Amino acid sequence: MWRFGQWPGPRGVCSGVSTNAFFADSFDPARIALSLMAADEPALPWKADVAAARRGDPRAFASLVRSAQRPVYGLCLRLLRTEAEASEVAQEAFLRAYQNLGRYDDGRPFDLWVLAIARNLCLDLLRRRARVRTEDISESAEVLPSLEPSLEDSAIEKQERLSLEAALATLSPEDREVLALYYVQRRTTKDIGQVLGVAPGTIMARLFRAREKLRAKMTPAEAA
Repeated sequence: MWRFGQWPGPRGVCSGVSTNAFFADSFDPARIALSLMAADEPALPWKADVAAARRGDPRAFASLVRSAQRPVYGLCLRLLRTEAEASEVAQEAFLRAYQNLGRYDDGRPFDLWVLAIARNLCLDLLRRRARVRTEDISESAEVLPSLEPSLEDSAIEKQERLSLEAALATLSPEDREVLALYYVQRRTTKDIGQVLGVAPGTIMARLFRAREKLRAKMTPAEAA
């Protein structure tokens, strides 16, 4: 879519070095502190590509795009409901990410940062619409995970999925985004909070309300 201090082993004993020297080396406070710091430091796999992209390496930024393009496009599709607009906004999000790499805090996951950019672009577009369109999403669009056993089961499942998509389409963008991030992309409430700019507890409350609304849409009204 995009075009652009290790813990020492018992070497002292094995090599004939005195036991006192070995323990003095192994339990040196400075060495232990450095080892613990290294062990506790979280892995940030995107940092190398970010640093290279900042130096002007196009391959590094292409690698960053590949790592995040699916969830970014998926969120755009859930919010905008049309493939053409979702693709356009996703590309714009990556363009803005590229233009603002210098201001990006690489201690924050790159994909969450771009998701936040894409979400803001989607909401801006939705605000400019006179009304939210609910066009059908093609078979190639991102859908909730499913299995395809028999033809009969597949047909039933397809109908249920279409019913779910139709119900989702009636929800607000705010409800759709939190459901998509949590259930489709399987993000944690902490990650979603970073994308939406709210606390994890707020995300839990929004999830509860969105689920209740979706359940009401999916449950046939009882006869009076």
